[in-house]
Amino acid sequence: MVMSESEVVIGFGSNLGDRAGLVNQALQALSELPRTTLTKLSSLYETVPVGYLEQGAFLNGVACVKTALPAAALLKSLLEIEKSLGRERIARWGPRTVDLDIIFFADRIINEVDLVVPHPELTRRLFVLEPLCEIAPVWRHPELDETVSVLLNKFQQSHPEAEPCRRLCAPVDGVLVKEKVNDGIFYRYSESCGY
Repeated sequence: MVMSESEVVIGFGSNLGDRAGLVNQALQALSELPRTTLTKLSSLYETVPVGYLEQGAFLNGVACVKTALPAAALLKSLLEIEKSLGRERIARWGPRTVDLDIIFFADRIINEVDLVVPHPELTRRLFVLEPLCEIAPVWRHPELDETVSVLLNKFQQSHPEAEPCRRLCAPVDGVLVKEKVNDGIFYRYSESCGY
């Protein structure tokens, strides 16, 4: 029996160590998951921390994938990638080598002990809304029945003091620079992001 594929949005971030390098490693691992294809990638953004403020700036972005993995299996794989890249869960919203979150899983609403989708913090996170609006502005939130672009506009209107994300660089298309990309990543970030 062939499992149907679902479109999924995954948010990613890093604020420890070689942030861009860790993000690229996480994306490579994501692209190598079984029955999963990386289809779109936002630019890489530098963002101020949220929640716990006494930490360094994050690099953030979002990726779209098509996967035949069930949501629970995808979450398990994301947690394994985080762990393989040195993620330690010490403080909520604290520093991390890599953070991978399921933002949307098709148009599904999931409320389980270990997984809530759409991501419950989505509408309060500029570091998710800005890159998501870049690559999927018309993606509709299944509970709120509003597009990502509307959600971003509402956030900006209600939080005029919020510091916007700083766009550092766009992803490099591995097909166009095939001679430089031999590690299996369809997209990755340039090593000259300028930060």
